[in-house]
Amino acid sequence: MEATEAIVTIMVVGMTCGIPLLGLTIRFSLKPLVEAFIRLREAQLGAPQIQQLKDRVAYLERQLELRGMLDHPVATSTLQQLAPEHLPVAQKERERI
Repeated sequence: MEATEAIVTIMVVGMTCGIPLLGLTIRFSLKPLVEAFIRLREAQLGAPQIQQLKDRVAYLERQLELRGMLDHPVATSTLQQLAPEHLPVAQKERERI
């Protein structure tokens, strides 16, 4: 076997096994990065939902404070801004009553 045949054989075997292994290595190393980027984008687009949840919690805290069931006082400036009609769940409960 000549030197060029040996080099070609090593190159073919190296590329046959090396390219798939390189692809898998790149895939596994980039997968967490891509998933983190996707979660970041979802969190940025889901900001209105988070604000709605904060409004609902503040409204429930206000209701508990009005009934004297809350252990610690809550800042009333933010609580008085919320009205039950701004909260979709509170609207449904009003209709049931």
